[in-house]
Amino acid sequence: MTKIENITKKLYEDISERLMSGSTALPTEKELCARYSCSRQTIRKVLLNLKEEKLITSRQGSGYKLTGLNPDIRRNQVCLLFARPDEYIFPSLIYDIEKGISSGYDVPMTVSVFETSADFYKERKILKELLKNPPLAILSECFSLMPNPNAELYKELEKAGCAPIFLYGTYRNMDAYPSITEGSYDAVYNLIKKLILTGHKKICGVFKDNNPQELHKLYGFISAMRDNDLDFSKDSYLIVGPEPDLSELVNLCKKADVLIFCNDELAYPSVRKLKEQGIINLNDKAVYSFDNSYLSQVSSFRIPSFHHTKEPLAAAISERVLSIIKGQPKISIVLPY
Repeated sequence: MTKIENITKKLYEDISERLMSGSTALPTEKELCARYSCSRQTIRKVLLNLKEEKLITSRQGSGYKLTGLNPDIRRNQVCLLFARPDEYIFPSLIYDIEKGISSGYDVPMTVSVFETSADFYKERKILKELLKNPPLAILSECFSLMPNPNAELYKELEKAGCAPIFLYGTYRNMDAYPSITEGSYDAVYNLIKKLILTGHKKICGVFKDNNPQELHKLYGFISAMRDNDLDFSKDSYLIVGPEPDLSELVNLCKKADVLIFCNDELAYPSVRKLKEQGIINLNDKAVYSFDNSYLSQVSSFRIPSFHHTKEPLAAAISERVLSIIKGQPKISIVLPY
């Protein structure tokens, strides 16, 4: 083994250890020369090789910094843990995230998708498997309102140099981790304020409460109705499961001049049933939803549905994941509608 190969091997180990500790800077050329008892010319050749491998970068006067990539190429992956990756908006969201993350480096970055089925035990088995070869980052959908019983596994992964990031909220026992959330509360609150300004008073909503994102929409609804001295009793909204009770929807629709649904997945089948029953006419009754999903393209009718205007969700997720991998501050972000 040549001197350059020997130093390169040792720097591979050093880079891996620094990534695990969260350090983003390499020692100076002078310090590396002293550590490995070699000339500056030799060190510069080694560092040039590391730059070509995209493991480090440099800027005049700032020294050498890690890019976030690991010398062990098996670790250069981002894992997505979603409750139901094959349904609703998630296939296209995952595709765009994969594209965004893969284009963030000039070397291949693998994106792996795992299905948790909103099941903590299934999530636990996935995390234990990932501990055998920790990825650079895990983007995990927050799918429950209760504390996460797998918090210690995320902590072990973090100690191994993996960056856990949560989507749609954080668990109560893991709020120190960065998250990417949507401004769901403000979106519903501001919508109701505008509806009131246009003369609407009988505003009703249909929500789910199975995850933090949907709960924030419900809270936004209640808060806006309260602040405007309108009825926010349980008669003014429904909290439903995957298959809403049609009779409850009919009763709610009859008393409302505006219906707000928490997402398209709930809105389109519900409104279709109400239309088939002759209960609702979209020309006479205002209906609003969220996500602006593909359902608006395949349905025979259109419901106004809100989405992120400034930065698409997938692009924001990709940028945040890559920035954390590259050693930038682990800051949570909220995307407004």
